[in-house]
Amino acid sequence: MTSSTDSLARELGCIACGATYAPGYRLECDACGGLLELRYDLDTLRARGPALLTGAGFWRYAPVLPIADPAHRVSLGEGATPLLECPRLARHLGVRRLLVKFEGSNPTGTVKDRTSATAVAAALQFGFGATSVVSTGNAGSSIAAYSARAGLRSFVFAYERASAPKLLHMSATASDLILYKGVYDDLIGLWDRLVEERLFFDCGATRNPYKHEGKKTLAYEIAEQTGWRTPDVVVAPVAVGEVFVATARGFREMQAAGWIPAAPRMVAAQAARANPVVRAFRSGAALAPVKIGYTVAEGLAAGDPGRKGEWVLRLLREGKGLAGDAEDDEILEAQRTLARTEGVWAGPTGVATLAVLAKLLAAGALDPAQTIAVIVTETGLKTEAALPSRAGTAFDEASLRRLVVERLRTA
Repeated sequence: MTSSTDSLARELGCIACGATYAPGYRLECDACGGLLELRYDLDTLRARGPALLTGAGFWRYAPVLPIADPAHRVSLGEGATPLLECPRLARHLGVRRLLVKFEGSNPTGTVKDRTSATAVAAALQFGFGATSVVSTGNAGSSIAAYSARAGLRSFVFAYERASAPKLLHMSATASDLILYKGVYDDLIGLWDRLVEERLFFDCGATRNPYKHEGKKTLAYEIAEQTGWRTPDVVVAPVAVGEVFVATARGFREMQAAGWIPAAPRMVAAQAARANPVVRAFRSGAALAPVKIGYTVAEGLAAGDPGRKGEWVLRLLREGKGLAGDAEDDEILEAQRTLARTEGVWAGPTGVATLAVLAKLLAAGALDPAQTIAVIVTETGLKTEAALPSRAGTAFDEASLRRLVVERLRTA
């Protein structure tokens, strides 16, 4: 009988032509070049149900993750992030019920830790001595941290305009930190050629099914935290599309296994300055790269999501999903609003989902009577922003009391 710690991964399947392969380090289909997804033993999932999940933390989901040997499973304590009821923010937006899945409590402050756990574990599983990633910041610090935890060398290629806290984190944890000029799209094609030579394990977001599988646990956690009564709508960010694809797949997998009655409607959120998926979705056309500039949502700065972006579009269209974007000022306003109403300090990349939700609700594109969950992907503690004034005031007892009383009167 399958134990509760065994992986139920059974094959890799091509999402384009349907060809199947035994689990192994494979980045695309030999037959057509299509992207691959991991597929699991659904019969066992149906028969044993959620009771199959035991233990605590991220690796309680080992049966639906692709790491066979427990000795290869790497952890810094990721997962088990809060799903917060946000009544004041819900009233502000005019929504009946709003949930925020706050990923800023992960070890490196970002959702990337979920995929770093499976990526670095897979690097060990397949015998690699080094990992690598091209990053605007969060992925680099996360892969570097998990690689260090596993005793692997990490080649982190980081965006030169990444925020200072992210650069400090990467410089502390990466064995090899290299800054690149330009944007993510300028380097990723060159880097992919080195991946083909197997100089290091691919920890990028574009092709590796073992990496993006870790973010599938977002769906499983949301389902568990709502008592298997999933939200009507889930808003997920899209850069290359890893969070969106993995979360959507997780919900579909649970639905196929009979763990949940239906998968939520998925909403793709992008920054307006990097919005190729939104443009294609609105026009009904094929995905086309866009030339991007700087956006405060650094983690969404990808103008050419390639085949993963096409996968996002397909999932949106098949599942009657929705897509929207937000300008930088709208993203920053969402950041302030979330902090003031619910006490959650998240980074701009993280709150782009909330900014998009506000716009879609204002446009009447979503039903405010539904339960809506928003994935907020990063802490604000890795944000680089202008500091408030450091000018202080010297108080005596009378002036201190006067200030407090006056403030209370004007509240």
